[in-house]
Amino acid sequence: MPTEIFSTLPPIYVLPTHLSLEILDEVEGQVLDNGGNLTYDISEAGLVLGKVNRAKRAALELRSRGIWTEDLSLALTPASQTHARTAQPPIKRRRITASKEQSVPTEIIDLSTESENEEDGVTSLHDPSKHLIKTDPDKSITVLKLEWLEASIQAGKCLPLTPFTVYRGRKIPSPTTPKVEKVQFDTKSTQIIQRAKQDASQKSPTISSQGNTRRSKEPPDASQRPIPKLHRETTSENEETNPLPPQPEWVRDQVLLACMRSTPLHPPNEDFISQLIKIRRIRELTLDQIGVRAYSTSIASVASYPHRIRRPSEILALPGCDVKIANLFTQYQEDGGCSHTDDDGNIAAADALDSDPVLRVLNSFYEIWGVGAKTAREFYYHRGWRDLDDIVEQGWSTLSRVQQIGVKFYEEFQQGIPRSETEGIAAVIQDHAKRVRPDSPGIECIVVGGYRRGKEMAGDVDIILTHRDEAVTHRIIVDIVASLEKEHYITHTLSLHLTSSMREQQTLPFHGDETGRGFDTLDKALVVWQEPTYIPSMDNSDSHGRKNSNIHRRVDIIISPWRTVGCAVLGWSGDTTFQRDLRRHAKKAHSWKFDSSGVRDQHTGQVVDLECGGETWEERERLVMEGLGVGWRPPEERCTR
Repeated sequence: MPTEIFSTLPPIYVLPTHLSLEILDEVEGQVLDNGGNLTYDISEAGLVLGKVNRAKRAALELRSRGIWTEDLSLALTPASQTHARTAQPPIKRRRITASKEQSVPTEIIDLSTESENEEDGVTSLHDPSKHLIKTDPDKSITVLKLEWLEASIQAGKCLPLTPFTVYRGRKIPSPTTPKVEKVQFDTKSTQIIQRAKQDASQKSPTISSQGNTRRSKEPPDASQRPIPKLHRETTSENEETNPLPPQPEWVRDQVLLACMRSTPLHPPNEDFISQLIKIRRIRELTLDQIGVRAYSTSIASVASYPHRIRRPSEILALPGCDVKIANLFTQYQEDGGCSHTDDDGNIAAADALDSDPVLRVLNSFYEIWGVGAKTAREFYYHRGWRDLDDIVEQGWSTLSRVQQIGVKFYEEFQQGIPRSETEGIAAVIQDHAKRVRPDSPGIECIVVGGYRRGKEMAGDVDIILTHRDEAVTHRIIVDIVASLEKEHYITHTLSLHLTSSMREQQTLPFHGDETGRGFDTLDKALVVWQEPTYIPSMDNSDSHGRKNSNIHRRVDIIISPWRTVGCAVLGWSGDTTFQRDLRRHAKKAHSWKFDSSGVRDQHTGQVVDLECGGETWEERERLVMEGLGVGWRPPEERCTR
């Protein structure tokens, strides 16, 4: 049961260094479940948990995230301060921490300006409150070993920090921060202040929506994002006569996990969500994994909200949404969003995906099948490529086979697949499955993925094949691919996995080799599909020598044993955030490990059979959802994006 053992502690930040996303999710969940004040903004944190064992490394991790510190263990004790005063004159910085009797009131005028983006949750390094070196505990930051969290939870109480402390520092200004000048109130200083006021009264240059006037000469990156407007509650919000609609139960109860609520394919706030998705893509391209997860949670929450959002206060009430998302909604609203016209609102941070030349190129590389965000950045920054032609002309031989195929069919893979075509592909695959197992009737074909969630146009086709006899599904994927290749439906096999057959189609062990990664631990083939011409030949041209002009499609063929087909269908039918939260819920609520191959108990390692009694794959999927405790909802309500 959830406890409050960390409720009295300052905000806690979890270092992602050396942690997989799954472990990072688990650690953050443990902090929240036990009353901790979890923060994704390290500048707010008083405690930092991580896989760090040395003080120098801890200080370096803080510095790499914009937190400069002074090691408190090196600070002078009262006795050593006395000795220092007799040995040499006191240095200027030590006067700041002198006693009240010795301090002299001096006005500090900070002439710096904000330069960091608050939308990212990063506090400006020019914050005047950080210029003074103080011994205030609120200005200190402590880095703890990750073992402290587990030990405290096992003990049922918050254990002392000292045995687990790696580093304790005091926050100081960055060395690049301009020094704060002490200005005395003489005639000359008065003139300076007056001139500064006159300059401030002049009209500042207008900043374009792309932020061109603030752009530096360096390549745009995560640090160069437009500063969002602060959300302020306006008079019109208070005076609006139309009452807000009643909050859904999941909002009142602050249900954070997306798998515990319904999310339709076309929510009322779809236009605003499309802007947030663009910002999330920017976080992906800049390797901000924490930002990606945070935006995914916020997007799923907004997508579940059943009413058209009219005020930023509605955003703040949603679980997983904070002031940052409310600020973005304010920008969206001011630009025309939520109006009764056909014009959609825009957010400057989202526009950067299309307007920023670097992000635009990175995004085009990222959309190549087989290229991730890190590879896209390598293409741009290390190899100097700027478009697909550069890749072909300068580095074709250095690409993997899968990446070459992704480049070759780049434009075709971008085109959506209509539902009718998906159904046709499924029928062909099922027919070939019956051909390769002619003595075993009853092979079932289930179309999952975006098609099952109701999309009119899908990015690829996901097909699950199953049979009630496990001998039929064992290694059948090899024969199906060979049969389809023979008739030229499959032009390229990107990858072929026998992950399930190699473990005799058993559920993935709780502590096993997860080579399939996440929900993807079944036998499968990822292929390039092309509808052949009437009489296919070896060079994929018809009997008259004409080249096949049919479009190439991406198709995934997945094989599931009947015993766990409900888990397979569930695992392949939800959007990414729905799947992620489903795993988190299974682990936190039941100590179970859930993936497409079944469910196992964390403590015993035994398989948990949630599908017993299901006569059809639909019934078995429903039994799994009910057994997990998330309740049944159709796939059209699992569209978390």
